[in-house]
Order: sequence, then structure tokens, then C-alpha cells
Amino acid sequence: MRRALSLLLALCLGLSLLSGCQFSLDRLANGGTIPEPPADYTGTQDGFRYTKSTLSGQERYLYDQILPALQNQETEITDLYPDTAMIQKVVTAIDRDYPELFWFSGTGQIETTLLAGKALEASYQPVYTMDAAQREATQTQIDQWTADCLATIDRSASEYDQALGVYTYLINHADYQMVDSNSIVNIMVNGAGLCGCYAKTYQYLLLQLGIDVAYITGQAGGESHAWNLAWLDGTPCWIDPTWGDPVFTGGDESQGPAYEYFGLTSDDLTRTHTIDSTVPVPDCTANTNNYFVRSGLYFPSYDATALVSTLQRAMAAGEAQVSVRFADDAYVTACASLLDGGELSNVFQQAAQRAGIEVAPLSSLWYTRNDEMGVLTFLLPT
Repeated sequence: MRRALSLLLALCLGLSLLSGCQFSLDRLANGGTIPEPPADYTGTQDGFRYTKSTLSGQERYLYDQILPALQNQETEITDLYPDTAMIQKVVTAIDRDYPELFWFSGTGQIETTLLAGKALEASYQPVYTMDAAQREATQTQIDQWTADCLATIDRSASEYDQALGVYTYLINHADYQMVDSNSIVNIMVNGAGLCGCYAKTYQYLLLQLGIDVAYITGQAGGESHAWNLAWLDGTPCWIDPTWGDPVFTGGDESQGPAYEYFGLTSDDLTRTHTIDSTVPVPDCTANTNNYFVRSGLYFPSYDATALVSTLQRAMAAGEAQVSVRFADDAYVTACASLLDGGELSNVFQQAAQRAGIEVAPLSSLWYTRNDEMGVLTFLLPT
């Protein structure tokens, strides 16, 4: 082995000017293998990149080797420590952390150089979805979409209000549709995409606002799914913009966004979602960012008078619909009284009368129910 290695080193050193085969002293001391990345490496800081923060020092070292090459759209990234599992984990982390790398497919090929069965080094050949000219043109379109969205956001408002504004804008300007990737291009250029497109687009926009947000994956509705973890005004919560789009659930887009899945605790999220083990996540326990709690639309108990007041305010404001959430036991009572007991018509009539709205006798009322989240949504008479 030593004889074979010394011959290899002599060949490489002798032909370095022709072939570029070079060995550092560290590699010579390590038997020709690229040394292990330092375990105590902390990494460079580039804004909020959640998945990177969960990596080991060695993984962060590889992360900082690979990222600039992807940003520069290099076709081959060489001189990598030959741990293929680590390289793949790092590439996945970058793909999750950087929705702005829309020209990178998230996939590529890892090649390892061996000597007598020993891995010396590895290289990574990324797969790109567009060339430099296409990338530049696409970036211009993304920048315009971003500017249009952020123009609707009050930058002096709380992070909660900014995140809610982006959530609403995204849902109103996107449709759920089968596509072949999770790139932000699908929504910000083509107007439609899968759950991963929604989650990455939402992540991209919140990062533009300086709001800490991550891309999270798991299962929901029996299928693979993606959504977001966001820290709003310092408090972590779960947000799923895909499930907030009525097009996704088969509804009418004109009804506007649904807010059952904005600002959830972990207990609420896991009623319908299962978080995978790709990255560790915090346990979100505070309800301070829950849409219904924040908007005064959460009822710990069923109170017909309080519901009349809520419907009255919505009618007076000219809203087309209103959603309310009940605590679990209160939801059962509300459904029994309003829907099974026929009380809903009376509640609507009282609310309309107090709002000063003339409505014909209500022979039928339109509503939807979300039993998992305890939410009732009412279409209001106009």
C-alpha cells in the first residue's frame, strides 16, 4: 500500500501542472485522503438558516464548501471529504435553507475517488434547471412578484401582522397544482405549485422581511407534505399556507384564505400533521400567534350571544365570510346547538338586525366545518 501510494503521489506531483493533481501537506499526513472536517467548526453566518443550525461542525464545514459553488452555478464541486451520506445530508440542508437557489434542482451526483478500496476524496455534480441567462431573466420576474407582495405589507407592523399579510397575499395569488418540483419559480413565475412550492415561497418572502422561518416536511392527509416553522415576535409557531388555500381543499378561491393553519401550537398541528425526523424542531406551546386567538375569534365555551356579536361585526364590515374556533368541548356544543338544533338561523337573523342589514328569511345557510380544528366558517348574507 505504501509503495502504491508513493507512486501515486510522485505521479501526481510530477504532473501537477498538466493535470491539476495536487496534495496538501495535510493530505500527505493523512495518507492522501482529504482530512476530516473540524468537529468544532461553527460556520459562516448568512442570515437565518435553520437547518444549518441543527448540523454538526463537520456538516457545517461541508455546507460552507458546497453553498458558494451552488450560488456560482459551478458544474463540479471538488475536494470534498469522502463521506457520501454527509454530503447528501448537507445538500438537503442547503436546499431546505435557501429557497432563493431556484436554479438548483436539489439533486446531483456524488463521485468518490478510491485507492485500494480507500476513499480519498469526493466531488459533487449538481443538477441545474436553467442556464445563467435563464436564471437572470427568472430572477427579474421573482423580484417583481416579491416587490408586488411586499408593497402590501406594513413594514412597521408586528412580525405577526407582516407574516399574516404575506400568507394572505400568497394564497390569493397562487393555485394548488401538480408540478415537477418544489421551486419558488412555480408560484412566483407560473402562479401554481405543490405544497413545497407554497412553503418555499412563503419562506423566501418572510426571509426578505427579516422574519425567522424554516421549511419543514412530514406527512399530512396521508401524503408527504411541506409547511413552515416561523418565529413571530420571538415565539415559534406552525404555519401551513397550502392548507390555507381553499383551492387545495377543493373550495372556491373567491372565498379567501382559511386561517385554521396559521400560528399553530405543536399540539394543534399534530392533529392533522406528522413532523418527520429530518431536523429537530422546537415544541411550539404558545397560542399568542394563533389567528383565532389573536383576532378574538376563539371561544373557550359556546355562547350564542357572543357569536351574534362576532357575526354582527363581520356583516357590518361587509365581510363575505367569518370563521370562528371553539375549544374541543365547546365545539361539540356549538355544532349541536347551531347545526343540529337549528339555532344558526336565529343567530344570523339577530346579527343582521343588529348590523342594520335587511335580509330575507333565511331558508338555507351555507357553512363549512373543520372537525379536527374545531372551526366553523359561515358565508354571510349580502
